[in-house]
Amino acid sequence: MKLSLWEERRVIDRKKSILTIVLILVIFILVLTSCAAGKKAKIDTEDGITNILDYVTVEFSGKNGEGTAFVNVDYDGLETEMVGGKEKVKEFDDVADLAVLSKYINAVSSISFDIDKNTSLSNGDQVIVSVSFDDTAALSAGVNFGEQKSKTFVVKGLK
Repeated sequence: MKLSLWEERRVIDRKKSILTIVLILVIFILVLTSCAAGKKAKIDTEDGITNILDYVTVEFSGKNGEGTAFVNVDYDGLETEMVGGKEKVKEFDDVADLAVLSKYINAVSSISFDIDKNTSLSNGDQVIVSVSFDDTAALSAGVNFGEQKSKTFVVKGLK
């Protein structure tokens, strides 16, 4: 049975709506649970800047001289600060909020991290984590990620 153009469009729109709802559920799960190990950054909605690197930690493991580094991100805190705090998160409960939430989802999904060295590490070495993101997605969501593009971490705790 062949669907009319109008019916095909309805099916596509329905699939997009379902995908949007799934993405919203994922972001709320991330907001409600902790995704990163280690200490969490203090959420600061007063200055209007969400510094991504405040929510990044680096975990070091292995033997001295053979250590590895893993970048952890506290998406819970990052997303909470992006939307303006825990009280604002609670306000997102209406279908009309889907468009706003999708802008936040786009901004978060545009974030990527790079670490300059993550193997053959020794205690005392320094690694640099760099962040990049889509400026247009951040602007569309009304989020200011600030000017800090990299952060240095000192390797410690290797055996």
